[in-house]
Amino acid sequence: MRLRNNVQTYGLVARAFHWGAALLVFILLPLGWYMHELPLGLARYRYVEWHKSLGLLLLILMLGRSLWRAFNPPPQLPDTLPRWELLAAKLTHWALYGALLLQVSAGMALVWAANSPLLFFGWFAVPSPIDADKPLRHLMEEAHELLAFVIVLLLLMHIGAALRHHFILKNDILQRMLGMFLIVGGAIGVRPAEAAMWNVQKSSQLLFHFTQSSLPYTGKFEQFEARIDFDPDRPEEGRINVMIDMASLDTQNSERDTILRSAEMFDAEKFPQAQFVADKIRAIAPGKYEAVGILTIRDISQALILPFDLKIEKDAANGDHASAAGSIAISRRDFGLARGQWEAADIVADEVKIEIRLEAAQQR
Repeated sequence: MRLRNNVQTYGLVARAFHWGAALLVFILLPLGWYMHELPLGLARYRYVEWHKSLGLLLLILMLGRSLWRAFNPPPQLPDTLPRWELLAAKLTHWALYGALLLQVSAGMALVWAANSPLLFFGWFAVPSPIDADKPLRHLMEEAHELLAFVIVLLLLMHIGAALRHHFILKNDILQRMLGMFLIVGGAIGVRPAEAAMWNVQKSSQLLFHFTQSSLPYTGKFEQFEARIDFDPDRPEEGRINVMIDMASLDTQNSERDTILRSAEMFDAEKFPQAQFVADKIRAIAPGKYEAVGILTIRDISQALILPFDLKIEKDAANGDHASAAGSIAISRRDFGLARGQWEAADIVADEVKIEIRLEAAQQR
């Protein structure tokens, strides 16, 4: 897992900030309402102190995330989304972020105006910049309560949009923040509850076939990461996520490889990874399947149906073995791989065929 973001997915640091802040919000909201109903006494006092400390921790995470975001921009939303949805996503994000900052600020002002200590887990106190002020305290109480309901509404919108993208639109927006346990070279596994994992062997290949000056050539990607959840008895519940290191391409010609990595082709420096995400796998015949998903190359995403053959050899002693093979033809123009002097197809043909050859052994 990379620490930094790239153009297609969030890095480990951004995910840690996001899910850490999310966990705190889901603790703070019910805790606030619960302690508000408690009678005055030691139990309420302890809950209030925990609420203050967790609120300060949330503020630290949000400030840290803001600094990280300033120096490490998040991945862009797919250009395939309509303009109104791109605008709504940005507005909801900033509204939620602003509401959380206002909520924490209102809570801190409430504590100070009430002439109460603001302790961080009992380690140290945050000094008050204001004097005790009853009218300000009542105002901040009302603001704190109102902002809680605003945050709940924005959270429902944010979560609802993420689930819509994942289950209805079937793109990778939610997956970019969820994170996955990826293994370089690929890995095939079934659902954790079934405790069966497949390890892709080094003999596995990810190839691309193209035509240059009317002659056929084949290249390959030396590095890719994959997570494939698949049960042959329930293929419709399967999921595929493959990340390809574009700089690892190799066509056995260094000059051609440099051109392919250039801004007029894959632009591997700006777009270091390509991704294929499939949320649906269809069985079309015994041993034959189709992975229905989205292929993203550079900053362009296109729907793609990848047919593949799968053979599983049962071996109780040494573990089962799986072989998968498939191919699909794409247009390089559709993915922005025909720019500048390479736009014409007289030297490099428009059609490129992607081929997978996977060999996997069941992990014991």
